[in-house]
Amino acid sequence: MLRILSIDGGGVRGIIPIIWLAHLEKRTGRRTAELFDLIVGTSVGGMIALALTCPRGGGAPYSARELRSLNFTSAKSIFQRGHGQGDLPAPGPAAASSVGSMYPAQPLQHFLEEVLGGTRLSEAVLPVAVTTCDLAHTQALHFAGGGLDQSVLGDAPMALAGRATGSLPRFFPAVPYTDPAGRARELVDGGLAADDPALVAYALGLSQPRDDDGVLLVSLGTGTSGTSVSLLLSSEQTHDTADLQALSRDFAMVFGGPGQLMREGLHQILGEDYVRIQARLLPGTNHASNDAGAKNILGLLGSAEKMTLDTAGELRRLAELLPRK
Repeated sequence: MLRILSIDGGGVRGIIPIIWLAHLEKRTGRRTAELFDLIVGTSVGGMIALALTCPRGGGAPYSARELRSLNFTSAKSIFQRGHGQGDLPAPGPAAASSVGSMYPAQPLQHFLEEVLGGTRLSEAVLPVAVTTCDLAHTQALHFAGGGLDQSVLGDAPMALAGRATGSLPRFFPAVPYTDPAGRARELVDGGLAADDPALVAYALGLSQPRDDDGVLLVSLGTGTSGTSVSLLLSSEQTHDTADLQALSRDFAMVFGGPGQLMREGLHQILGEDYVRIQARLLPGTNHASNDAGAKNILGLLGSAEKMTLDTAGELRRLAELLPRK
C-alpha cells in the first residue's frame, strides 16, 4: 500500500498537525518519515513536510516531536509586526508584490535556513512536494524532490521552497526565483491554489511505483472556525455594510467550496483509505494564521489535543496499519 501524508496550510495553526503526528509517532515508535512513502504540504504544511524529510547532516530527519519545539520558538519572531512594509524590494518584477508586506522576510528565511540548512530537494529521505504560486505568470506550481520527477522549478534548496510555499501575499514579500529554463518567477503561498493539497498528493502518488494494495491517504487540517473570515477582508471591514458582509460570504465559498468538493471526491475514490483529520478550534481561539500570542498558542494546543482525542479511533487504526510495508 502506498502511504501518503498531506498537510494543510495555516500559519501558526501548523502546531495542530504537528501535535497529532507526535501522538502517532509515540504510538508507533517511529518517525513520521518511516511511516509514509510520500509527504506533500502547503504553506506551513509544506515547511513541515520539508523538515520531516530533510536529512540533517546526512542523518535522520526531524521527528514531529522535535518540530513541536521549533514551532514555538519561531512563531513570535516570524510574525513580529514591522513598520507595514517588511522588506524594501529592489527594483524589478517582484517589487509590486513586495510593497506593503506586513512582515519582513528575514526572520522566516533565517528560521528555514537554520532548520533545513543547504539541503536540496533531491536529497530528501523520501518523496516530498510543496505547492506554490507564481504571480508573474499566474501559475500554480509545486517543488518536488526525494525521488519524485523534478517539476519545472527544478532542484531548489529546501529552504527556498519552504519560504516560497509560505509567503502569503500581504504577510510576506514574494520570493524571486529563476527556474532552470531561465524564467524569472515571483513565488508566493501555495494556499492560494491548494490550501488543502490532498488532491495534489494523490495525483503525485499515482505517478509512483506501487503494489496492488492501493493507496492510503492521510490528510491533516490545521483547524477550522465558524467565525473565520476571508484572507482578503478583515472582520472589521465585513461588518461595515450588508454588501461587504455578502462579499465575505462569497469569498468564503470561493476559498472553501473547491476544497469541500475535492474531499468528497477523494472519499468516493478511496473510501476508508482516505482519512481526513481536522480540528474545530476551541472557543476564543483565533483562526488567523499570524496570531502568535501566548493566549492563542494555548488555544491551539488545546484544540490539537482535543482533535487527538476526537480521532482516537483513527489514530489507533493508523498506528497499526502504517508501519506495515
